[in-house]
Amino acid sequence: MLLARVGKLGLLSADGVTALEARWRSPAGSADSPAGRRARDDRLGRLLRKLRELAAHPQADALERLLEERSQAEAALAHAPEKGDDETLHRFRLRVKRARYLAEDLAACGTTGLDLPAAREKGAQDVLGRWNDLRLFLERIDRERKAGELRGAVRLAAELEELAGALEVPLAALRRDALEVARRLSTSLSVAARSA
Repeated sequence: MLLARVGKLGLLSADGVTALEARWRSPAGSADSPAGRRARDDRLGRLLRKLRELAAHPQADALERLLEERSQAEAALAHAPEKGDDETLHRFRLRVKRARYLAEDLAACGTTGLDLPAAREKGAQDVLGRWNDLRLFLERIDRERKAGELRGAVRLAAELEELAGALEVPLAALRRDALEVARRLSTSLSVAARSA
């Protein structure tokens, strides 16, 4: 999706877009490749372990466990990222995601008072997600640029370097927005905790 937008904006030549699309759709990254099968098997293994853990617990206490997990998730959000580095911000994004889905699950189970927190967390997750999508897109562009240099695709590598440079400013703006949203969310949770 980002690649199509980049092509429409003219930030990359049509040949460059076509070359990237071909590489990104190649069998090397497909689910049938050894790396794809390994990743699928890892995800499946994690899911099976979680299912075994859940099966070991009586279902009667499921709501209490969800409430406890939601409480822990909210507590984790009360601390905004101190640093603006990508790894810290990414971990916070994952905590927001977890808290939101727990709130939505609990609301679906009939727990009241979680619609507003879930909506607030969804808004934060959207802002953090836009930053993360562009960050990952730029990482992929950089990998393709390096691979292009190794293959001797000088023109493509130069275009990708120019594209990455053009997208650094929007990425910095999205990072600032993400940090601001994280801090606002943490502040609102801290205020709510003190007033409770």
